[in-house]
Amino acid sequence: MELYVPAEARVADPESALVDGLAALSRVMVGLTARTLVGLDTELTLPQYRTLVVLAARGSLRTVDLATSLDVHPSTVTRTCDRLIRRGLVARRQGTTDRRVAWLALTETGRDLVGAVIRERADRIRDLVRTADAVRAASGEELINALVAAAGEPPEDQWWRSWASSGHRDDGT
Repeated sequence: MELYVPAEARVADPESALVDGLAALSRVMVGLTARTLVGLDTELTLPQYRTLVVLAARGSLRTVDLATSLDVHPSTVTRTCDRLIRRGLVARRQGTTDRRVAWLALTETGRDLVGAVIRERADRIRDLVRTADAVRAASGEELINALVAAAGEPPEDQWWRSWASSGHRDDGT
């Protein structure tokens, strides 16, 4: 496992600064999505929601194609979709020419749920942009850093320092 290298020890370059900012912003976005799911009382995990989003974007998919899109094993997609089918969010149908092939698609309820989450998350992002006064940012890096700060998320370097010390307990063990 690679240990964290402090920012002072790394060569300062625009690419690294942008990558650090985007990594911090990705934590913000995942957090916004998770809070949106909880706020809408969906009882969905992030992987389940991601499955719905892929089906919303790509339409009906074979199990193997959905697994490829999600970068998971087909058995994982089958288990995930079994749960989503029980909740009425996804429908499964057998192929007409090959009954061994299962096709997965959003139900109307699943489509409506994805739309509601996307709209609510967009509202939360809009609030974040306003809080950050993001329209005044002069560069992409400034915009990203302003959004991260407005969300209360630590910058990447600070996060890694916290991560490095998170395995140490106050009682000395």
